[in-house]
Parts: sequence; C-alpha cells; structure tokens
Amino acid sequence: MKETLAKYDTFPKLLARNAELFGDRKVAMREKEFGIWQAFTWKEYHEHVKYFSLGLMSLGLARGDKVAIIGDNRPEWVWAEVAAQAAGAVPLGLYQDSTLKEVSYVIDHSDSTFVVAEDQEQVDKILDIKDQLPKVRTIVYTDPRGMRGYKDPCLLDFKEVEEYGHKLELREPDRYGENVAAGKWEDLALICYTSGTTGFPKGAMLSFRNLLTMAANLMEVDPKFESDEFVSFLPLAWIGEQMMCLSSALLTGFTVSFPEKPETVQENIREIGPNIMFSPPRIWENMTSTVQVKVMDASWLKRKMYAWALPVGYAYADAILRRQKPDPLLLIKHRLGY
Repeated sequence: MKETLAKYDTFPKLLARNAELFGDRKVAMREKEFGIWQAFTWKEYHEHVKYFSLGLMSLGLARGDKVAIIGDNRPEWVWAEVAAQAAGAVPLGLYQDSTLKEVSYVIDHSDSTFVVAEDQEQVDKILDIKDQLPKVRTIVYTDPRGMRGYKDPCLLDFKEVEEYGHKLELREPDRYGENVAAGKWEDLALICYTSGTTGFPKGAMLSFRNLLTMAANLMEVDPKFESDEFVSFLPLAWIGEQMMCLSSALLTGFTVSFPEKPETVQENIREIGPNIMFSPPRIWENMTSTVQVKVMDASWLKRKMYAWALPVGYAYADAILRRQKPDPLLLIKHRLGY
C-alpha cells in the first residue's frame, strides 16, 4: 500500500492507474436507471473524468477554484469531483436535502465558481438564490429531464461540457496529463461541510494525504479487494461515503453501485449482494430492529431456526471476509441454514 501511495498520491493518478490496469475488462461502477443496471468500466470512468475536466478548464476553471456538487449518489457526482481535482480545483459536496439558506451559505462561503447540480429540483434551488451567488459563473446539470424550457445562459448540460473537453483535447492533447501529473499528496482535495444542525455549516479542508491515509488505515484492519462489491447509498457529501466510494474504491479497484432511488436501496442491495457495507450506527440499528420484529412475529419453529442459524452465519461470514475456506462442517451448516 505504501508503494502505491508513493507513486499514485492523488485520486486522478489512481484513476489513471486503474484505467490502465483494468481497462474495459472490469466494471468500476453501476447505476440503476429505469429498472436496468448500467455498467461503466474503469476506462469509461477515466474518459468521463478526463473530458469533463477538460471541459471545465475550457470554461475557465483554474487551479484553486471551488466546484460545488449537489444531488443524489450518481456516477456523475464522482466524475465531477475527480474531474475538478484533475484540473487542480477543489470540489465540495452539499446534502441533497439542504435548504436554500444552507445551499446559499455553503456556495458563497466556499467561493464556488462552478456548481454541478443533479436535476431540475437542484437547479431550481440554485437559480432561486442566484442573485445571492455573484461568484457562480456556470451551473452544470447531469439529468436533462425537465430542463428543455430553461434558457439561463449560465446553464450547461453535463454532456455538453464533455464535448467542450473533446475540443480542448484536439487543441492541447497534453493538457489533461500535465494537470494530473502536477497534483500532489498535500494538495487540498476536498472541502467537507458539516450538516449545520447546531449553526452554520463548517468546512473541513482535506488533502489527498488525509483521504488516502484514512482509507489505507481502514484497510489494514478491514481488508478490501478488487473483486469486492459496494453499494453507495449514504450522501456523498458525508466524509464516510467519500472514504468508501472514492478513496477505498480507487485504491483497491472494487466496484461501486448506485441505487435507482432512495426508496429502492434495500431492494438494490439485495440485487448486488455487496461484500462491503459502511454506515453509521443508526442504519444498522434500524435494520436490526426490522429483522427482530419479524422474528418475534414468526412461529416458534422459525424462531428456533433463526437462533440456530445466526451463529452459523457469523462464523461463515468471518471466514469469507478473512479469505479463508470454511471447514466442511460449517459449509454443511451454512447450506442448511441458507
């Protein structure tokens, strides 16, 4: 791990490594849309980041500028974040349910000049407070549904920005690579704002060193592998989701899947069957309570089966997570319980 971080010390450098290492052979992320899982390989991930980054640069994004991102967990959020970093800019996330007052404060406080908004709902928030955000020059939306009638000159479609990137590459073919190579371990990589429940949100300034060391330390006690699956359903504005969805995924190369919508998270988790889940205690408490209520309402036979199967499941899961082969008796018990 230390050797990897010594050579690939930023998110854009790790992405370039993964694109070269895995190419089109491995899925980097999935998104469920209209009931169908859409897959993106590491090569596609890299290309979206590259051309969106070049597009932002062609629109005037400079090193040190700030890029605010608001919306649900989607591939475009991740692409926009790493693209901003590749350009030497600093991304920051806003919670999708933030009020107009919170959005206005964070964007203004951070001196953001670009905003990436997921859809019509989030674009409307920004346009409603646009007069309070004199530093914002461009608003990019990722979902064009409902946006046809919008004529504000500062609005651009995500794909349109990528097209600008293709054009800039023709003029300056080395621009992206040079920018990525200029990135350093100690560079400011991300500003994470608190939820602001006890006052105005506060921004924590995090370097690539902070973000990557955090993930590397976690993996020392809880190893991750490139064959693993992860479902990203907690807000990407939260540092915990950043550690998993970006830091850990880029370090190891595991696949990240994004649910179709918040209401389908549990269904989508069942479909993917992730090896890794990372959540605050409240999420686990809610899941446990749901299971316990169902067990209490079950027949006495099912309760007995549950009590017998639970320790078997724990033992089997521990063996699998340690990449050990379960002993034959445990395998038989697990198959009976499953």
